[in-house]
Amino acid sequence: MKAKKYIDKFVEIAPKEYIEEGDRDKKVLEIFSKLRVSKFLDVGCGDATFTVLIAKACQAEEVYGIEISEKGVELARKKGVKCFQLDVDVEKFPFSDNYFDAVFAGEIIEHLYNPDHLLAETYRVLKPKGIFVLSTPNLASIHNRIALLLGFQPFNVMVSLNNSVGHLGFSAGGAAPDHIRFFTLRSLKKLLKLHKFEIMEVKGSCAMLPENMRFKKLFRAVDKFFSKFPGLSYRIIIEARK
Repeated sequence: MKAKKYIDKFVEIAPKEYIEEGDRDKKVLEIFSKLRVSKFLDVGCGDATFTVLIAKACQAEEVYGIEISEKGVELARKKGVKCFQLDVDVEKFPFSDNYFDAVFAGEIIEHLYNPDHLLAETYRVLKPKGIFVLSTPNLASIHNRIALLLGFQPFNVMVSLNNSVGHLGFSAGGAAPDHIRFFTLRSLKKLLKLHKFEIMEVKGSCAMLPENMRFKKLFRAVDKFFSKFPGLSYRIIIEARK
């Protein structure tokens, strides 16, 4: 029961307006708006609020989701998404080979003990020339480099499940106690290539800064500047092809 409550806690129930304001989400929607797909899969779809927006952007005819949370699956299905409950760390995707035109995995890979399983299964279910888009926090971001230089924990890297210990006085995007794997742009690109993906495009994206933080305009300007350089940006977005 405790594990279930912990999982359900991270189901994102975000209003459409909030998602559309996010820099990462805008850039992901830009990528998918250039595509026209028949079958689309969102891995780790949560309540499917963003899944529905992506599906509209790429005019998907059939929309599928995978989610570990029972609550998330229920909410996704209410939005018309064909959602399956499973643990992508260990379980095989319930789809045949070469099934999807496009797959999205947003802020999922950093939560996994075995990211190779996710990538192998994604490659398997994608059609030849199918598109895979994923995003993840950047361990080598300028935010983390400064934090480490000052002796603080990198953002999104926690030493406790219950407490934010050793971070700067604000959280750029929220500290996540369930992050397991941490990627630099170089390591993520290398891992994708090992799984036979062809890198098509790399984008950086901004952090989500707290509303009440001091000097927010200054931090936002600096954050936006470094988002132009994916190797230094807070998040990495990669478009790859099978």
